[in-house]
Amino acid sequence: RLDSMNKQVTKSRRALENALAARARYAHEVGASGVLDPASAILLTAASEDARDASMFPVVEDGLEAIRFGDDGGVRGGRAKLGEGFSPDRLAIESELSSTLRLTVDELEPEDLDDESSALIADLNKAREEVRLTRRFHDSHVTQVQRLRRTKLVRILRLTGSAPKPRTVD
Repeated sequence: RLDSMNKQVTKSRRALENALAARARYAHEVGASGVLDPASAILLTAASEDARDASMFPVVEDGLEAIRFGDDGGVRGGRAKLGEGFSPDRLAIESELSSTLRLTVDELEPEDLDDESSALIADLNKAREEVRLTRRFHDSHVTQVQRLRRTKLVRILRLTGSAPKPRTVD
């Protein structure tokens, strides 16, 4: 059970990584589209580029990025090379993009948008909602694993092995 829950956490972490990358991509498209005023466009483009640059680093450095799944569903070992040495605070960068989106995109009036701009904003809002949902699912899975790892039987029998302890994305 613990092994399957760890796999769920890893898969939900990858889904979160993909959702964050999509949000940064759509935010960059909106920033470059001319929908926003020049100052807002510069802010949004810079924040989205920072998020895209930081996407090579893990959201939370808890060791889960080293776990790989094979085609058969089995776990492959090995340490990930990403994040060694200097690693930016990815959560702070993603939070900065979120607050920039709130300050720029959320202030747009629907009547000021044409059809193409409305479609871009709709795609961005879908990506933002997907980030919210995948983060909630991920944190729920992590909480379940942490709760199971604290049980006496798991601790006494050392069932966690060398699996890293997952952390929530706050």
